[in-house]
Amino acid sequence: MRTKYYILSILIIFLLLISLIIFNNDNPPNKTQNISNYINDGGITYLNTALNVKYVGRKVCGECHTKIYKTFIHSTKGRSMSRMTNSNIIENFPQKKPVYNPERNYFYEMIRKNNKFYQREYRLDKKGKVIFERFEEAQYIIGSGKNLRMYFFKDKGMYYQLPLTWYVHKNKWDMSPGYSEFKNIRFSRFVSPLCFSCHNGHLTLSKTAKNRYKDDIHLGIGCESCHGPGELHVRQKKGEKLNINIKNAVTIVNPKKLSPYRRIDVCEQCHLEGESWALRGNNTWFDFRPGMLLKSHRSVYSTADISKKAFKVANTAYRLSLSRCFKGSHIAMTCDLCHDPHGFKKSTNDYNRQNCQKCHPPQSLPGKKSKFTHSENDNCISCHMKKTGTKNTLHGVINTDHWIRIAAEKDTINWEPLRRISKTDPIKKLIPIIDTNDKNKDIRKGIAYFNFWTDRSIIKEYLDSSYFYLKSGLTKSKENSKGYYYLGMVQYYRGLYNDALYGFDKSISLDTNYADAYFQRGIVYSLMNKHKLAIANFSKATKILPDEPSYFESLGMSYAKVGLTNKAISILEEALTKDNQNPSVFYTLGTLYATDRKIPKKAIPYFEKAVGLNPEISNGFLNLGNSYFLIGNFNKAINAYKKDNLISKNPSNSLVNMGIAYERLGEYKKARKSFEEALKLSPGLRIAEKNLRTLPN
Repeated sequence: MRTKYYILSILIIFLLLISLIIFNNDNPPNKTQNISNYINDGGITYLNTALNVKYVGRKVCGECHTKIYKTFIHSTKGRSMSRMTNSNIIENFPQKKPVYNPERNYFYEMIRKNNKFYQREYRLDKKGKVIFERFEEAQYIIGSGKNLRMYFFKDKGMYYQLPLTWYVHKNKWDMSPGYSEFKNIRFSRFVSPLCFSCHNGHLTLSKTAKNRYKDDIHLGIGCESCHGPGELHVRQKKGEKLNINIKNAVTIVNPKKLSPYRRIDVCEQCHLEGESWALRGNNTWFDFRPGMLLKSHRSVYSTADISKKAFKVANTAYRLSLSRCFKGSHIAMTCDLCHDPHGFKKSTNDYNRQNCQKCHPPQSLPGKKSKFTHSENDNCISCHMKKTGTKNTLHGVINTDHWIRIAAEKDTINWEPLRRISKTDPIKKLIPIIDTNDKNKDIRKGIAYFNFWTDRSIIKEYLDSSYFYLKSGLTKSKENSKGYYYLGMVQYYRGLYNDALYGFDKSISLDTNYADAYFQRGIVYSLMNKHKLAIANFSKATKILPDEPSYFESLGMSYAKVGLTNKAISILEEALTKDNQNPSVFYTLGTLYATDRKIPKKAIPYFEKAVGLNPEISNGFLNLGNSYFLIGNFNKAINAYKKDNLISKNPSNSLVNMGIAYERLGEYKKARKSFEEALKLSPGLRIAEKNLRTLPN
């Protein structure tokens, strides 16, 4: 999920109540103490910038900083993520009418049942009868309710976005961001660490699986997002004597006291999205600590062409950097000049005007004789910072363009280039906004181009650019395992499988625990029909990340392809203990039980689950019907065949089987009609012709 938040300053400082306690402990240092683990800025060492310092959650901060906490939790940032309950409804509820998605022919509505909320998806036949429906609980909300509220459900440590979103400014229910612009992906869009790192407080990633989080989740952006993890600070305040022997060391970051670049980077961790990015080294999205320079954590890229007509919601920091005001301030124009992260000061016209007039007093501005007139009571932002209206928003988010310029109000906002991607779009060049000039620079740029391509996969030239920079970078940094992995990925998507294997092989030779490299190597071997090699690589990946379901799913599928049915079933059933949202796994298990094991009764629940998750899965209803047929339940078989007739583009096989089922029930007229309909779709279909000839009158 690549959605970002929308206000430039995300929590900067505890202005009043937190003081940085500087101390020099004469106790001998801890044996594991290493000054290089900490950030030093302006002669102060920030102990909580070490990656092993734990997060405690904002409620713990609130025990001492009560006033700030009580104000902040009601701010937009403090309400960035919450549980869905009866007490926090702001939507028009119950929903007056369902939302229809013509692209996939589904209806959606939010309903309440037993004090829980669910999103219902359903499809109707031509007579208006429900032929399919699915329910998923709306457990979590992302969004403060200022612009929109999106809904999520959690399953086995993973968070999935629901298709329906409440748009505040439009006062309506509609498809979630990304669901209207692109293909409706229904319930399969999960929240990635990139998204969660800004839409919520710190989460602990699973060490044994990807995109999964441990249960100790803190809801809402918290104090530690901008002050860093609070474990040491809490221990110190409770009177614990810390075994630290570092001069001028403090246990918590106060962004107000950081040097300007580090101070701005606290905000830019979420408000400098750019067009693409690449994490440095082995960093995760949760490894940035306030006090760090952002360039030590990631590289961020923009496109060379900068539009005045469209801008990303989470790119306000970059837009600000384009302003003459910002450039002329020599980094003095930090985000907290206009934004109060704790929510005490409101961003009113008077407040913002006062900030502008510190550098632009009214008497210095053009007067009546000028084309533009000014007075000391003017609203500077309305003219010089373009604001989107309620009708012209991207994803329903009203935002202010932070690129300050003369007569900005005359620019027309046009989101279409961000909404739609076409093969005819001009090729864009990526330029670094945040980067470091080191030997891995080109590798990171190659990764950024690959990430850029994943959103624009119809434009293959970005893969070519990725390949160019990765190859260039790997000549300078030959020990970069990640670089070779992405080189393999580029070649894989180009269809050059042997070249892809070279990249994955090199990656693994440099890092024998690179799970994704083993997994992708297995994918390539599987496509090359080298299933034994695929199995070996999938198996290795499962040993490195033993709870990653995609590894087990692919391993089980490979065992099925080589005829090792018992092994395939065992592995795929284990995969379901880690992920029960993948319809393909249920479908494959149903097929194995029905065709290999010859136990159709045991196949039925798997087929039922497969079509329940995805009614459009190929042959899902057909094989469900066949399984019911084989156990003699012809009525349920016919119901399944009828659903296949409504979904499949050419359901001739279902029509033939349905005709045979009707024949078994003695309903010969219905059987004849089914065979005739099959022949209309597939003229000359021998089995239909044969059954028609032998059908009793």
